[in-house]
Amino acid sequence: MMKALLCCPVRGNTEWSRYFPDYPVYMLPFANKPAIEFMLDYCVLSGIHEVRIVSDEESGILRTQYRNGEMLGLNISYGGMTPRQSIKHVIRQNMAFCRDCDLLVFSGLFLPEYDKRVPLELNIGADEVNGCSDDSAAWYLIGRGRLDDLPDDMSGFRDNAPVRGASVTDIRGYYMHNMRLAGSDIEKYNLPGFSEGKHSFVGCDVQISGSARVKSPVILGNGIQFGSGVHAGPNIIVGDKCIIDNGATILNSIVLGNTYVGRNTEINGKICCGNHLIDPESGICIDVANESVLSEVEPNEYSRCPGYQRILALLLFILQTLPYFLLRPFLEIHSTLAECLMVNGRKRTVSVNRYVLPQDSLAGRLFRSLTLNKYHLLSSAVTGKLRLVGNRFFEATEHNESFIRELPGYAPGIFSYSEYLGHENEPYQIELDELFYAHALNSWLNIKILMGILRHNLCADSRIPQQRGVFE
Repeated sequence: MMKALLCCPVRGNTEWSRYFPDYPVYMLPFANKPAIEFMLDYCVLSGIHEVRIVSDEESGILRTQYRNGEMLGLNISYGGMTPRQSIKHVIRQNMAFCRDCDLLVFSGLFLPEYDKRVPLELNIGADEVNGCSDDSAAWYLIGRGRLDDLPDDMSGFRDNAPVRGASVTDIRGYYMHNMRLAGSDIEKYNLPGFSEGKHSFVGCDVQISGSARVKSPVILGNGIQFGSGVHAGPNIIVGDKCIIDNGATILNSIVLGNTYVGRNTEINGKICCGNHLIDPESGICIDVANESVLSEVEPNEYSRCPGYQRILALLLFILQTLPYFLLRPFLEIHSTLAECLMVNGRKRTVSVNRYVLPQDSLAGRLFRSLTLNKYHLLSSAVTGKLRLVGNRFFEATEHNESFIRELPGYAPGIFSYSEYLGHENEPYQIELDELFYAHALNSWLNIKILMGILRHNLCADSRIPQQRGVFE
């Protein structure tokens, strides 16, 4: 049996915070995949199920992201370490975790090589120690018989087998490693998205104009918009929720998530992160002041209501205004505040009406049949602050936050796919519906959902057997 210890030291290393101040070091994306997930994938492919992550700074961030590791098929626990603590002392500190087992250790920003199509076999003699290290990263294989008798100098071991990989120590190495992933090695790794032919991975809800030209190898994240006349690729990586405006050209470059590239802007051999433009060869980082050239995408841009939905919301608002105000005096309505998750898992307090309708009331039945319980939210869709059709609202709980991180994009709407299917009171089915909706999302599906819910409410028997609150 083998376990894994992932040492994630942060303090004292200012290289990454200078270029990527908003990214924790071990969540830094390589081909749109957090660095630490390459190590976790390696453990899974090696048949390792027990992993402990120790860090001097980022344990809380990693714990929030990966929790107990169940989503990856692992059992993950967490621990702390002091700055610049040696590997030997970290192992001693975690001896209760790794005793009586062989141990795989990754330390620092180390990206192991693997091929997801080929299972890995890691073997080490009970009294052997194997590994390879440099000034910033290392890997070790340690037999169970040597855990109590580790050498003082954990360096200089054989590096010819069996773990292969590379440490990433500077911005040039970061760029080169990403370009290698975007090229010949792309099929070897578990990258987010779907394979679109040789050397191409594309995420969900990617909108590419008919006049845009995208040339592989490319890796595209979720929720990306390519304008007309865009030339993208070869050798590009574009993160989630980026907007590449009309006429832009991107070659041999990395565009991190939530970045806007302006019209007719040409980027070649660079790294873009918000309004930061980085030259990986020289290490120079420039803050672009002109937001029309390069800027950060506002967090709520992805959740804004598309134009066609805003028009439909306005029409529905106009049609429902008169019947709403005619029926409203005959209804008892309680309004409460609910803290709901908005785009990117951000919490936001929104007013939620819970309608308590009189049983067999004519006004109540008409109110339901005309879907007037949604009326108070339509103005938000008209102004573009909320989608007319989108994901279901999720209240801000720990479980819901974890679930939403698994979705390619989360943008709540007044009408949802689970409501269309009649699964509003089935929590587990709602999550399945949301996963399907995230991958099947398109304009025609949204129109089908809207029309289906309106038609169903109009034709259904609106008698209410018992008074209950309805979360809208």
